[in-house]
Amino acid sequence: MDKALKQCLGIDVSKASLSLSYGILYSNLKKEFIGCPDIMNDQSGFNSLKIWLGKMVEDKECFYVIMEATGVYHQRVCHFLYDLGYKVCVMQSGRVKRYAQSLDQRSKTDSLDSRMLSMLGLERELRLWEPPSKELQQLKLLSRERSSLLKDKTTEINRQSAVESSNYYCKSAHKRHLKRLQLINEQIRTIEQEMRALVKEDAKLQARIGYLESIPGVSFISAATVVGETLGFESISNGKQLASYAGYDVVLKESGRFKGKTKISKKGNSHIRAVLHMPSMTCVRCNPTLRPFYKRIKPNKAKPMVALVAVQRKLLVLMYTLWKNEENYDEEFEKKKQQGLKVPAARDNSQINLNAS
Repeated sequence: MDKALKQCLGIDVSKASLSLSYGILYSNLKKEFIGCPDIMNDQSGFNSLKIWLGKMVEDKECFYVIMEATGVYHQRVCHFLYDLGYKVCVMQSGRVKRYAQSLDQRSKTDSLDSRMLSMLGLERELRLWEPPSKELQQLKLLSRERSSLLKDKTTEINRQSAVESSNYYCKSAHKRHLKRLQLINEQIRTIEQEMRALVKEDAKLQARIGYLESIPGVSFISAATVVGETLGFESISNGKQLASYAGYDVVLKESGRFKGKTKISKKGNSHIRAVLHMPSMTCVRCNPTLRPFYKRIKPNKAKPMVALVAVQRKLLVLMYTLWKNEENYDEEFEKKKQQGLKVPAARDNSQINLNAS
């Protein structure tokens, strides 16, 4: 019999159920897929999955579980399987979508999606998922709540302006709007205090967020929100992937004589883009690295906002670099880098002159 090189369980996650497909890659490169009835996305379904996997999986070393990130609905099954000792892989939706399009699959069902995920796991090299710390998960929840309250605050301000501008002014309605705004502001302040207290409890997390705060123009809330939304950049391996995750990847459409406009996809985390807007406006005024960058590209753009978005992308990658390297911002880094590149060039020229003489 042909030896099984790799085994992969594809799970298509929804709020109520899990669709499963068990794939096996043999030494002759043939694939076999075994279906399984859908199970509930709760503890009873997880127990059934545990029993079924115990019968199917013989070698955990060559077995993987792969699923697509779907908000919060995939989190419980991820933690359950990870605690059982299985290798879990959580794929970003954009990568899964592009792979599905390459299959030229016209129908779309939960069973087909789980089979597609299983096939992706068999064919591609997978990056293993590890559960983020409780502090990072809590930080993300707090940042999301703060973002929601900021939207509510904007809505209430617009409503209050409409009430004040109305021909039929209602004093009692105006008071209620003011009370709601006061409550929202108090809750925002409370959440920000909880975020600071949460970070202070973890010395390592506080130090690493401090690296991001060392960037001129980046506040604690901005740094903490980016770290929380990316869960400490746990699924990010490079700056390009991070830009795509945040929706800063550039999209250009051209066909024949048609020349489309270059723009960012915005198919990513909108919370990160929203929180980087104000820091980017500060950076173009006071940041030694980003200010020259903004002045250099602004004249070539039709709108200043395009150059500002480019600053946001560069700022996000800079934050990721400082987080990974665990170092503070160095405003002389660009000059040092240029000097480091010029020295070898000067040595090469001197060597050429010596050879010529």
